[in-house]
Amino acid sequence: MTGHKKVLHRVPDEHLILLKSEQLGRHYHKVPLYIKELTGKYPRIISDYILSHYRINIELRDVKVQEHFEHTPECRYRSPMGKMGFSIDRPLLTELLESYYGGTTLPDQQTPPLSTSETRMRTRLGLDIALICARIVLGDSMLDDIDESVGTYEETHWGYRVELVFCSQVTGVESSICLYLDSQVVDGLIQRLSAAQQSHRARDHSDRRICQLPVQLDCILASAQMPLSSVLALQAGDIVMVRLLDRCEVHIKQQKLFYGAISEEDGALFLTSLDSVKSQ
Repeated sequence: MTGHKKVLHRVPDEHLILLKSEQLGRHYHKVPLYIKELTGKYPRIISDYILSHYRINIELRDVKVQEHFEHTPECRYRSPMGKMGFSIDRPLLTELLESYYGGTTLPDQQTPPLSTSETRMRTRLGLDIALICARIVLGDSMLDDIDESVGTYEETHWGYRVELVFCSQVTGVESSICLYLDSQVVDGLIQRLSAAQQSHRARDHSDRRICQLPVQLDCILASAQMPLSSVLALQAGDIVMVRLLDRCEVHIKQQKLFYGAISEEDGALFLTSLDSVKSQ
C-alpha cells in the first residue's frame, strides 16, 4: 500500500474523543457543565426527600454526567420533554426498603434477593426521584405529567446519564442514583442553552445602548440665601454677592448624585474629586 496515511498520531484509540455527526455545531459540550451547575444549586433536595419519606439520611458526594455508558435504566418514563430512565444501586434500595418497613440495614448484612416488594419500591421511588431530578436538570420547566408507559423493548437513544453518588450516614456505603436522558430531552437542554446565550447577548446589547444615551449633568457652583423681599426687589443689572462652594453638588434631573471640586486650567473649569452622595 502506497500513499500518505490518513492517521498520523500515536494516541491510543481509547483516548480519542468520538465526534457524533448530530452533535456538530451544537452546544453538546456544555451540557455536562450545565447539569452539574443546576444540581449544585440543590444539593439536599433528594436527600431531604429520602429523609422525609424513608427516615434515612444520605449525603450527596458527587455528580457525574456520562455520555458513554453500558448499563441501561431499570425503569423508563415518558414526559412532555422526552423519555427518562431511572436506576438505583441495590445497597441503597435495600436500605430504603428495610427502613420503610421498620429497621435499618446493617453494614455486614447481606443484600436480600430481589423481591416483589423491592420491585414496587424501586418503581415508586423512581417516579418521584425522576420527577425531582428532571425538574432540577430542566430548571424552571415544571413537569407534572410523567408516567411509566415506555415499553422495555421500545428502542430509545439515551444521550446522557446523570449519576448522583450518595453516602449513607447509617452504613457508610456509597451508592448511586442514575437519571437517563434521551436525545429529545438533551435537545431541549441545548435549546435552553442557546436561548440563554441569546438572551445574555441581547441584555449586553441593551446595556451597551443604554450606556450610550446622553445624560446632562448640572453642577451648582454657588448658592445664596436671601429674604423673599430682597429677591422681589432685584432688578436687571443688580449684583448679588455670592461665594463659590468648596464642594459642588452634581445633579441629574434634580437628583443629587455626586459632590465635586472645581478647578481651572487654561481658562476652562473642571470638576474633580467626584464623590458619590451615598458614600457621604
